[in-house]
Amino acid sequence: MKSGKYIVIPCKPYVRQFLIQNFGDPVNFYSQATPYTYLFRSSLHLPDDPEGKASARRGKRPKPNINPCFANSYLDVPVEFVISEHDFYRYGWEMLPIHITALNTIFEQAAKLFMRTSITIDTAISGSLATSIRRFQDRYGYPDDIWNYQSIKKDLDRNTIRSELEFDTEIYDKIQKILMHNLYKLGTLSKNNPISNEYSRKRTKQPRGDSQDLAGSIPEDSNLPL
Repeated sequence: MKSGKYIVIPCKPYVRQFLIQNFGDPVNFYSQATPYTYLFRSSLHLPDDPEGKASARRGKRPKPNINPCFANSYLDVPVEFVISEHDFYRYGWEMLPIHITALNTIFEQAAKLFMRTSITIDTAISGSLATSIRRFQDRYGYPDDIWNYQSIKKDLDRNTIRSELEFDTEIYDKIQKILMHNLYKLGTLSKNNPISNEYSRKRTKQPRGDSQDLAGSIPEDSNLPL
């Protein structure tokens, strides 16, 4: 068992790849400001057994034979997550299956949003979905044994929009349309949001240098996973 404080959580292979690419190996949410830090911390708990609680009261590290919790049998790739010294002794080093499942759902949403946005924009420019999927897999390290081509394609067919992109004044609108669609799917924006009405019709001609404040139209409580 390696030194340091950490917990092992099972994740899907492509979720593991996404987390490692963004937060290192082992995954360390403490290295940068991110909403994941709070979610991760709030999922930790002290062990229920007397020996574990006694170790926590004494400020000692528990015995290294504590087994990690596994939420679901189909999540079979172990991922190591760093626990800070403070969180380790204050909040604990174990995690209930329901919390593991909830974290996996959030991580998976973030990975899929990244994938959908990257491939959809690439396809809008290249005109070839197959090429864009393969380019995404090669560029970000998602071979078929980590994120299968057919699985990606099925997800895109269910959750994204695609259109050929003409290199004219509509390039901005098409990219915004793709982005807004993904935000709707994630639940970050409501379809009643004024932005949806603006981008559901052709954008009126305006100088490229003209800026528009869209931030004011987005609800203050919007929370997009990073």
